[in-house]
Amino acid sequence: MAQLEFCDKHNMVAYLVKSESSEGFDEIIDFLTSSHIYYALTENPIIFVSLIEQFWETAVLSTTEEGLQAISATIDGHEKLITEDSLRRHLKLDDAEGISSLSNEEIFEHLAHMGYVTNSESLTFFKGHFSPQWKFFIHTILHCLSSKKTAWDQFSSNIATTLICLATSRRFNFSKFIFEDMVKNLDTPHKLLLYPRFIQLLLNKQQRLLLPHTRTYLTPTLTSKLFSNMRRASKGYSGVVTPLFESMLVQVNDEEQQQSPSRITSSPSLSPQPTQPSPSPEPIQPIHEAEETASMPYDSPLHDVYSHGSAEGSVQQHDLTVLVTKLNDQIDGLEKDLHQTKKTYSTALTKLVLRVKKLEYKLKFGKARRKAKIEEEVHEKPSDETEVLVQEETPTEIINEHGSGKKGEMEISTANIQVSTASPPKVSTAGPHVYTRRSAKDKGNAIMEEPATPKKVKKRTQVQLSMDEELARKMEEEERIRFNAEHEARALQEEEEERLNLEAARELQR
Repeated sequence: MAQLEFCDKHNMVAYLVKSESSEGFDEIIDFLTSSHIYYALTENPIIFVSLIEQFWETAVLSTTEEGLQAISATIDGHEKLITEDSLRRHLKLDDAEGISSLSNEEIFEHLAHMGYVTNSESLTFFKGHFSPQWKFFIHTILHCLSSKKTAWDQFSSNIATTLICLATSRRFNFSKFIFEDMVKNLDTPHKLLLYPRFIQLLLNKQQRLLLPHTRTYLTPTLTSKLFSNMRRASKGYSGVVTPLFESMLVQVNDEEQQQSPSRITSSPSLSPQPTQPSPSPEPIQPIHEAEETASMPYDSPLHDVYSHGSAEGSVQQHDLTVLVTKLNDQIDGLEKDLHQTKKTYSTALTKLVLRVKKLEYKLKFGKARRKAKIEEEVHEKPSDETEVLVQEETPTEIINEHGSGKKGEMEISTANIQVSTASPPKVSTAGPHVYTRRSAKDKGNAIMEEPATPKKVKKRTQVQLSMDEELARKMEEEERIRFNAEHEARALQEEEEERLNLEAARELQR
């Protein structure tokens, strides 16, 4: 099986925060905030990579005892079932009685009321043909609730049906829509880690059966930059701004402008009609996971979840969305800093390694050359060495034991010096002088002579030794510098990584 991957443009967290950048989009933001899909659009649990991978690697289609289709997967040795009903329950969709399809004629009719103009009968539609608020509406549904992975400017008749149902106050069966997409993913040749937010929400209900996990997936979140993109005129857009349907408008009182507004419902008709406020939906009480399951080390820090009908929950959700966006930006900045730091130290380390290799080569070559010269000197013939010494030595002093006379005159004679190649004379280097005696005829007369110095050989050896010692000292110094540099580079890199990880962890814990 090919390695499964996440798709960073799929199952994203919606951005429904009003700000200066969202001017002109307040109506669609209020509509989505008050809709029954708000929780599925914005809930952002901590996603653990290994859990999502285990689910899709082991997922198979099965049938429950009641005869319903289910997706069965093995997570940490325990079987986990996901059904249409479990999705509906955990995503708070309440759409069991919802519709799942519309006729082609009705789809084209309603899209035309939304401002979509086309002469084609193709059931592939283009997001760029709509005015900004409708475009934002479609973009949010595509990225947060659909299973699309590519071609984000296009959408199918299924997505068109979801949009029309939401816009005309008809309940669409999102639970069935999501479950069927998950079933299709089981056999597709391009299988991926589909719907990670929703799967994690379901797995969190069985935390007591799961092992601790630490590697997380950072859920991508739509940001305020989306509004400027939606304002840009796309190819195919007529330039006419189409207002939202009456059934999509939400009445907001002055006291509730910063809170989640109550939704105003009206007839599904597309023509303007008087509207009356419907009773506000009962707020969903906070869900405390501790009542159902034991707390695990990887529990989400967001313990309570509130519905869109709760003012406190709406404010908290908005604040948390802003915080998550801010944290994502900070994490991106920290990752860029870490990448640059690694790049800098990697370049410095590469230069040091190349320098060390060069010095090692020089040292190896120098050792080989020195060894060769030493072997050459050691294997020189002893007779040749003796001959050189005799030829180059110079008599410096004659010790006369008998006074003056012919016998006492200073003489330098080499007639009686016999050099034998078979048995070379021993030359002592223990003292600074070598004494030789004449024959018996010249008994009493001694010649003191200084030993010959193999000047050329000695000079060459001393120079070579000096060069070798200097090279050895340089090599030792270079090795010390390289070691210190590598040690410092590694220390700085580890310190920087630890600092960035701690900062990211602190930000996520706030």
